[in-house]
Amino acid sequence: MFCRFILAAFSLIILSSLNLTAQDTIKAPPKQKNPSILDRIDFGGYLGAQFGTITVIDVSPLASYRITESFHAGVGFTYLYFKDSRYSPDYSASSYGGSIFARYFIWRDLFAHLEYAPLYVTYYDYYDNGSGGYYRVKSATWVHDFMVGGGYRQWIGERAFMSLMVLFNVNENFYSPYRNPIIRIGFGVGL
Repeated sequence: MFCRFILAAFSLIILSSLNLTAQDTIKAPPKQKNPSILDRIDFGGYLGAQFGTITVIDVSPLASYRITESFHAGVGFTYLYFKDSRYSPDYSASSYGGSIFARYFIWRDLFAHLEYAPLYVTYYDYYDNGSGGYYRVKSATWVHDFMVGGGYRQWIGERAFMSLMVLFNVNENFYSPYRNPIIRIGFGVGL
């Protein structure tokens, strides 16, 4: 069911971006012959939130540089907050780190994406106290996630765009906050 929803949403975004002759659409900014360094920089990121018994807050700003019109590379920062109220006391943890990514535009605004995201993850280990109860110890570790996938960029202005990506963490493990598939919707703006 969830996969059908994602496939339908992705299809609608691609279909809505097709240039129809009877309709005026927003197009990518015109290519400049000798753009300055600042003209090649984009800023943006992803925000995510879930509230309730399980609360998740994701703040991930990023910056990218257009090396060529088809190849972009960039860096990002990630902060994740997680709280699970099903436990007593509540389980809460924070993760933070960075990312390095590359995008190659295969055809128009359709792109392939590769990302390395090391995150410092905090969590609790639970141990038997010998009298039928448990005690917990806060621990932390570095998790090294490698994500591969692709997406689509939709222009929403002359220099602003949104993107939809579907990624797969090829290094998914117990401590990784990312579960496959990873779906991101983000926004960006060029200088």
